[in-house]
Amino acid sequence: MREAQENGYLNVVTVNASVTYYEGRDGLAGFEYDLVRAYGEHLGVEVKFQVVPTIEAVLQAAKTGQIGLAASGLSVTAGRREHFVFGPKYRTAVPVLVCRRGVRVISELSDLAGLQFHLAAGTSFVDLLQALRATNDAIPAPKIVASSVEALLADVAAKRIDCTIADDHVFALNRRYLPTLEARMELGEGVPVAWILGGGHSWRNASLSRDLEHWMAQPETTVLLAQLEARYFAVADTEFDYVDLSRLRRAMRQVLPKLRDDFEAAAKRYDLPWSLLAAIAWRESHWKADAVSRTGVRGMMMLTRLTAREQGVTNRLDAAQSIRGGARYFASLIRRLPDTIEPDQRYAFALAAYNMGWGHMIDARQLVAARGGDPDLWANIAAILPELQIKAVYKTLPHGYARGREGEAYVQAVLNFADIIEKVHAQPILPEPDLAADGTLAR
Repeated sequence: MREAQENGYLNVVTVNASVTYYEGRDGLAGFEYDLVRAYGEHLGVEVKFQVVPTIEAVLQAAKTGQIGLAASGLSVTAGRREHFVFGPKYRTAVPVLVCRRGVRVISELSDLAGLQFHLAAGTSFVDLLQALRATNDAIPAPKIVASSVEALLADVAAKRIDCTIADDHVFALNRRYLPTLEARMELGEGVPVAWILGGGHSWRNASLSRDLEHWMAQPETTVLLAQLEARYFAVADTEFDYVDLSRLRRAMRQVLPKLRDDFEAAAKRYDLPWSLLAAIAWRESHWKADAVSRTGVRGMMMLTRLTAREQGVTNRLDAAQSIRGGARYFASLIRRLPDTIEPDQRYAFALAAYNMGWGHMIDARQLVAARGGDPDLWANIAAILPELQIKAVYKTLPHGYARGREGEAYVQAVLNFADIIEKVHAQPILPEPDLAADGTLAR
């Protein structure tokens, strides 16, 4: 800790993955990225990230002593404790066996015999399987490959292999992009996840470890961890719709390329993420320009006649006009929100208003405030929306009944679709050029 403050920076090694570190719509993002950055701000130092291709390379880099932290969702295992010093636990992960739809029923691990079963080298899953095979020699030996867990999940979905093992939250997130994945069984109980402190058992690490323990115990850090869990992992807890996600993936290949220029042009004009506009359109119309609902809303963005007129749309069934009008309307909802709502919460509030109407969203805010909650936190609004369908509640509200459960699901679904679209179209982050072939930092 003292060394980082003296140098003015903290070296961190990680991998490019959806749960750690990636290029998002607003720049670099990821659970590990955000958490490490917050710790860097606490220390008052710049964080320098080194990106390596696999967990095995992360561990190799951690052995060099040239990094301050290894932050890649690393499980704390007895085998790793022999070689590394871990910081305090900040979450728990459960390893799950992941196979593809259509792969035969697997009741126990011995049923994997004859299947293409691969594990990522350097992961805790290799040690887990070795321990399980030590007590049951009927369990087949997996093939250990120099790959990332997420790459193996993609191999399972693409039918290149049959099964692998991943942490539960990694599986849940990737299933949104790869809907043929299935979790067949949990393998043991949850294990702690923590950062590895570079440099081994040194005075430097003793100081860093004490500081991390103190920082992780702070109420502000507890709140931050809850916010990061909600941002990166809570969306995976929604009901999984295999059919709709499969349709989305096909449409991203066959339909989205024809519409992307229109989404990007509207997004640039109204300062919005194009992936979010595309997600709204998918949820509204499944990217059908001639969509018509039973209530009379029409087009790609399902605009009412009044809204279309207000946004300058003369033909709701013209895809470009509908996208531009929907973007303009959505941007206007964001502008109307109180300045007290934080930037990372504003899209959710505006989505609720887009779906349910501005008045019902305001009713929900007032209801939260009347009960002593913070109406600027989307989690509080989402929790109370279902009550807008309860007569004893909605009859007391200015705008009356609303399909609150639908509104809550709508927001979660759109943010989920936006995340899928964004990550599928994201450019990969390549390993740093100063890394040696074995994944260690070049001297």
